[in-house]
Amino acid sequence: PSDYQRQLRLRTARRLIDAGEPLSDVAARTGFADQSHLTRWFTRYYGITPGGYRLARLRTG
Repeated sequence: PSDYQRQLRLRTARRLIDAGEPLSDVAARTGFADQSHLTRWFTRYYGITPGGYRLARLRTG
């Protein structure tokens, strides 16, 4: 159950990052303790940091 909830929060975080929200705001809005907490879980699930994900999305459009 906690893993599923975390996946939902990470999917929401990904959508907010795509929308251009600041990473610290994304972390707070999705229930992570802080930006580093978001970064640890995001990297564990997606294999890329949130900032790296944002840059890759900007490059690919």
